[in-house]
Parts: sequence; C-alpha cells; structure tokens
Amino acid sequence: MLKTSAFHGLRQHLIILAAAILLAIPVLASAREELAWNVLEPENTVYLQMQEGTAVILLNPDFAPKTVAHFKALLADQFYRGMSFYRVIDGFVAQGGDGSDIEPGEATTSLKAEFEIDWPLKPKDKEAAKNWQPMSWTPVQTDDLFAPFTGFIDGFPAARDKKKGGKAWLTHCPGTVAMARNEDPDSGNTDFYIVIGQAPRYLDRNLAIFGRVVWGMDAVQRIKRGPALENGIIEADLERTWIKRMRLASSMDQQELLDIWMADTNSQGFMDMLNERRNRKAAFFHHKPPKVLDVCQVPVPVRLEKRPSPRSQPQRK
Repeated sequence: MLKTSAFHGLRQHLIILAAAILLAIPVLASAREELAWNVLEPENTVYLQMQEGTAVILLNPDFAPKTVAHFKALLADQFYRGMSFYRVIDGFVAQGGDGSDIEPGEATTSLKAEFEIDWPLKPKDKEAAKNWQPMSWTPVQTDDLFAPFTGFIDGFPAARDKKKGGKAWLTHCPGTVAMARNEDPDSGNTDFYIVIGQAPRYLDRNLAIFGRVVWGMDAVQRIKRGPALENGIIEADLERTWIKRMRLASSMDQQELLDIWMADTNSQGFMDMLNERRNRKAAFFHHKPPKVLDVCQVPVPVRLEKRPSPRSQPQRK
C-alpha cells in the first residue's frame, strides 16, 4: 500500500504526464487535419491471425520483389498455417516459421539477398522517359547515425547514401518484417521476423526487409517471449505463439477484411507532422529537444473505418 506522501508524489507525476500528453495533442491534430489517406492494396496486404490477435502486414515488392513473390507463394500454399514463433527475444524480434533458419532442411529454396536497391534515375532515352515517374521521397533527417539520409518512401521508413542516385534501403524500425537467414546472405528461405523492440538499425542492409506491420502491433507485442539465456528459442510447444492462418487480403472474403487506411507519407499533412515532431515548441519542454528526428520514431498514422452492418444496408425488393 502506498503511503500518503508517495501517493501524492505519484498523483503529481501523473498530472504532469497527462498535461504533457494534452499539450502534444493540438500540435499533432493540426497536422492530421491535412493528412491524405490511402487504402491498402489487397494484393500486398497480409493478415496474420494468432491466438493473441490479428496483425496486418503491408508488403513492399519495390524493394524486395523476389522475396515478396516467394512469400506470397508460401501464403498461397498455406505454408505458415500451424507454424509458430519459435525464437522470440524481448525487446528485439519475434521469429516465426518452420525453424529452417536454425536447422536447414534438405529441400530448401534459398533467396537471393535483397538488402538494397539502386535509386531509380530518369532514363536518358526520350521514349522511355515519357511515362517515367520518380520514386517518392519524404525527407526526415540528414546525417542520421546509420545513414547519410533518412526519409519515407510510400509509407515505409527508408534510408539513402546519396542525395541523387546511389543506393536506397528500408530501415529496421518497430514493426518491420524481414526474412531471417544464417551467415550466407543468400540463405533466406521461409522464416521471417518482426521487430518488437527498439530499432536495431545496425541490421539495415544486412537482411531483406519486405514489409511492415501497419495494424495490430498490440497483438504482435503479446507474442510469447523465449528465455534470454537460450537466445529466445522456445523449446516447449505449449509455450509458443502459434499461427492460425496467414493469408493475402486478395484471397479473403470481403467481410473478413478490416477497412484500414494509411496516411500518405507524400502528403503535406505528413510533412507538417514531421516538422512538428522535429521542432517541439510545447511549453512542457523547459529544455528544448534538439531539432533532429529519428525515422523510427515517426509512426505512420492509420485509421480503421467501421464497415456498415449488413442489417443497415437497404433491402432490395
């Protein structure tokens, strides 16, 4: 039981914290009013169903086309149905699949590493350049700790090594989905992981990121953890989180889908949100934070629209 003085101190702390949150709301709200929203593409949206809940993953074939195609083929075969998250390290990653990452089977199809892409430049050929569209880029930070430039590319946190041309890659932020592998860079196969802790950016350009969780991270965070001394490996079946089903949205019935919309990271509203996070002016901050911004500390807003109930639909006569 708390003593009166301790309770008073806790109450004051909660009041101050609540005030800080309230002060932040108008700033974020002003940017959110200008946000544009995009519906998720069914052919690149995955529903991960577990006992702990459902998570929705957006795939990125622009950065990892072969990995995404391979993953879709596995989904079509219902490969992950009945698989589990067998290696889960608290504050790091939750890794699922058939365990081929740690015990490769005889018949495995290795994937060519897709760690980065060449930044697309406008073709010099006039005919080819007619319908060319530049890759989107919403800048976040210059001289990031892990990259010369960070930003967003169509809803995904990313990085670049040059202002023009060069290489680009996706970054290991919370919710990132990537293909597991062993020491061979081309050894990825079936096992994947989801980042569930602090952003392990040192893994950037070392593993093939092919998606990110856009909805349901609360369910992902409920995935059962493994023992730290065993590198997160969960030996007992009953202590694991099991995958009920994992399907592409395009293969599901319409009534099974969530009506999820994601903020357009190319919109002015999103750029304003970045500026507000970079330049925090709220009176709560007696020591103003430096005007820097970590790309992994910018969650892309999503919203869930409530679908009309079948009973509310007008009946045809």
